[in-house]
Amino acid sequence: MINRSLSDPIVALSVKVYQVLLVVYPTRFQREYGSHMSQVFLDCCLRAFRQNGSNGLIKLWFITLLDLAQSVAAEHMQKETQMKQEMKPEDIRKAGWALIWGAISLVIGVLLAISEYRNGYVEYSNFALLVLVFISLPLLIFGVLGLRNRYGEKVGSFGKNILLIGTILGPVITILGFFLATIDPLWILTWAGPAVLFVCLTAFGVVALHKKPMPRWNMLPVIAGLFYPAIIVFSIITEIIPGDLTNSSISTFVIVSILLMIIQGLALLALGYILKADVPDETAVVA
Repeated sequence: MINRSLSDPIVALSVKVYQVLLVVYPTRFQREYGSHMSQVFLDCCLRAFRQNGSNGLIKLWFITLLDLAQSVAAEHMQKETQMKQEMKPEDIRKAGWALIWGAISLVIGVLLAISEYRNGYVEYSNFALLVLVFISLPLLIFGVLGLRNRYGEKVGSFGKNILLIGTILGPVITILGFFLATIDPLWILTWAGPAVLFVCLTAFGVVALHKKPMPRWNMLPVIAGLFYPAIIVFSIITEIIPGDLTNSSISTFVIVSILLMIIQGLALLALGYILKADVPDETAVVA
């Protein structure tokens, strides 16, 4: 149990963020090892901070995130091996609906954020941020996992694993950004998490164009994942590069971003519809 007093608020914050990040592990793994891992991380934080201060914590976090991504992927792969092909038809349908509702909430949240775009930077509203973190991203992750379960074997190991990477790194980056949102410019990590998920979805789509795992419209994953990352990259560039944008440039960015997000949202809707309708015959429930 972690009950000792912490020497510095930054150590306490690091431990709390780490505990939240543990939710990306399978539930059984969290129950068995979560408390021990939190205690070990606390000890590492105290040692790193005592020896090298904040720089030591930054280095520790860099190593921890790399290890976290690797170990989470390994645990989910092991869980999938043990429970292979146990996703029921109703679960696949739910994943399709999750993509649909995730697409709707994502478009609403992003359009709200775009509407706040002013003078070359974005002042994201709290409502848009909460929609992204607590509604859109969980729904999209569940939908993408359903997509992976349904078509993963047909696209091969790269397409299958790239979706798993996206569903792990996406929420990890978003959660980290959510807790560090008060530190400029780390707030952008909150919005970069879904971008990572969509980049992986686009990579899956490139493979799907060749393998054609879906019954139709195999180009949809590319369209469904392409535009949001481009908008985020542009926002990051305008944050880093000094100088104000002209009103004309801002208006153009807003209009183009709205059109691109509507297109991506429609692609996600169509992808969710295909997924929920394409129940595997071998697992279909006999009426």
